[in-house]
Amino acid sequence: MTSNLVKEDNIADIEFTQLLEDFSLASNLDNISSNHAATSTTAAQQNRTSPFTMSPLLTLTQKESGNTRDYINDIVSSSVYPPPAQDPQRVLRQMMSLCKHIYSRGLIEGSGSDVTIKAFDKDYHLHRIILYQNSYFSVLLEGPWKESGQKDIELRFDDENITRDAFEIALGRLYGRLDEVILPSQVLSLLATASFLDLQDLCEMCVEVILRDIKEDTVVHYLTFATSHFYGTHSEKITESCFTYLCREGYDNLRLRPAFLTLPAEWLKRVIESDAFWVPSEYERYLFARDVVSKRRKIAAEQKRHNLVSSSLVNYTDLSNLSSDISFPTSPTSPTITNSPIKAKRFPDSTFSYHTRRSASVSTLSSICSSNSLQAESDEAIYTAIFTYAIYYAHMAFEELTAISHDCDSITNVPLAPDYILKDALWHQIDLRNKIENAAETDVTLGISSSEIPPSSTGVHFEIPSDDTTHIGEALTGLEDMIGGGTKAMKDGEGRGSVEYSLFAPFRFSVEFADVAKLKEKQRVYSGTKFYAGSNWNMYIQKIKTPRKGIQLGVYLHRHSMPDPSSSCGNNTNSSTMVNGSSTNKSSPSSSPGTEERYRQTIHMKINNEKSFSRYADKRKTVRTWFKIFCPARGPSHVLTQFQSSPDNFALMQSWGWRSSSLCQDDYLLDVRDFDSSSSSITNNSSSTLKFSVVMGHV
Repeated sequence: MTSNLVKEDNIADIEFTQLLEDFSLASNLDNISSNHAATSTTAAQQNRTSPFTMSPLLTLTQKESGNTRDYINDIVSSSVYPPPAQDPQRVLRQMMSLCKHIYSRGLIEGSGSDVTIKAFDKDYHLHRIILYQNSYFSVLLEGPWKESGQKDIELRFDDENITRDAFEIALGRLYGRLDEVILPSQVLSLLATASFLDLQDLCEMCVEVILRDIKEDTVVHYLTFATSHFYGTHSEKITESCFTYLCREGYDNLRLRPAFLTLPAEWLKRVIESDAFWVPSEYERYLFARDVVSKRRKIAAEQKRHNLVSSSLVNYTDLSNLSSDISFPTSPTSPTITNSPIKAKRFPDSTFSYHTRRSASVSTLSSICSSNSLQAESDEAIYTAIFTYAIYYAHMAFEELTAISHDCDSITNVPLAPDYILKDALWHQIDLRNKIENAAETDVTLGISSSEIPPSSTGVHFEIPSDDTTHIGEALTGLEDMIGGGTKAMKDGEGRGSVEYSLFAPFRFSVEFADVAKLKEKQRVYSGTKFYAGSNWNMYIQKIKTPRKGIQLGVYLHRHSMPDPSSSCGNNTNSSTMVNGSSTNKSSPSSSPGTEERYRQTIHMKINNEKSFSRYADKRKTVRTWFKIFCPARGPSHVLTQFQSSPDNFALMQSWGWRSSSLCQDDYLLDVRDFDSSSSSITNNSSSTLKFSVVMGHV
């Protein structure tokens, strides 16, 4: 800081010396100008024959002297009194002092108040000039409303989430209290209040706090809040982030399992049926749904039994003696009636001016029981939908389908998956195999797509992507267009056009890569192989450095090989292979922290040590396949990225994929609990893992 000040002082001295020289030059020019003017006057007096003719010397002298004086004036105004050096710390201290003064004298003490806002049974002595900065109060105080000319204005809120504490925090921000720490315990009420008052910067701060606080014991609470109260894009962002978190962590995070027991049934179905839901295979998707639904049914049965016992102990005679017009005060967060002309009675323990009253009656308990019964029926309908069309059985092994057919729910004693669904899946599996085995080696397509919506026993239709796009949240950017894994530099757009539908359900699987941050340049890491339609498929990632884009991560879908139906083989291999030059090292995904507790309920069936009926080889040299790859961010943004590819040709050992700059950022690699907000970097104790979910299908 000292060196900078000295440097500025030196510059000022130089400017002052130059200023003296300019003044000396100006004086000389003035003297010369006077002499020239006198000479010109004498010449003019002598030559009166041309009164309107001006001497060239006079004209030049006046212009030069005038410009010189203007130059001197500019120098004086800009250099004689240069602005003082601005110290950012001093400016910040002055701003903080001013904000503190406005907050303490203006909001706390109410000095010079010219308007009184009444809310929550309290008078707030405020100032119009301060409130005008806010769009809500500006419209209220200056718009064509009766309140605009009043000194006392009463505010009524119809949102039960708006509280007195949150309202005062919002007012504090208008009065310069910018250092208020937002706690998770108050963030929802503060978001509701800020949204009501149109304090968008405060809303964004609340959303940031919520996203960082999404974890096992809060995700359901935040999701329920965001879906039951609409606060514009802020509710949408919270909903999407909670959904991404459930899709990423739901399967293998045992601490998150209780959240699925209290999650609304509709959202349970949305997570399980989502292509972005990370689960190793479709059979394990079924096992996950079976476990969660069975436990939820047990909880519902216990609750129903408890309600029956409670109802038998209720003394309806005592309830009937209660007067139907007795009103009970609601909680302090109850909504108010804004349009009611009748004012309700005030209770001394209430913090609201107006309340919605509820009367107790004999029918209260029966209404609750009826509501619970309706909710149970709705949940059961959703459970049926989960096992009917949220799970794609067509690509499961015959042994897995056999095991599912023997599964019955312990509460209802009914098979979880409908029998006709399993038979339909097996038929589709045989039909697809027949088309592949009867195709010529030179055939690329199978003719299993249609421009018309095909009939389906489940009512579900599978649209084939018609373009190559990347869908990503607003929090991160930098994703590039699709590129080829081989010699093809960029997708050629083949397959684009009108909407096409697949006649068969797509194939889904998920993989995980650990320690991605330690991946060396040009080093490939392959996932375990997955069998689909006569070929073994896998994914691999590769770190690439380009001169223009810097470090990027390549994400590729790879047609690995043809299976040998005559050999004893398992369904899939779960290990990943790291390739760097000529060396090959095996690394298991289970080395990542917490994976030893991974939820694995897969039973050991004959498929693990015998030939399977569902295994065969596709001898075609090239197949045409569409696919999507989903990658959720681990960091506080909880962004879900989707790479989408229209049908493209896959020869053996050929891959297609993307290069992405964003996937190398901490928001994707680092868990939100390990995210260091001060350094925003990956620490040595953190594990940088990426999870990918893939959905694909032939055409």
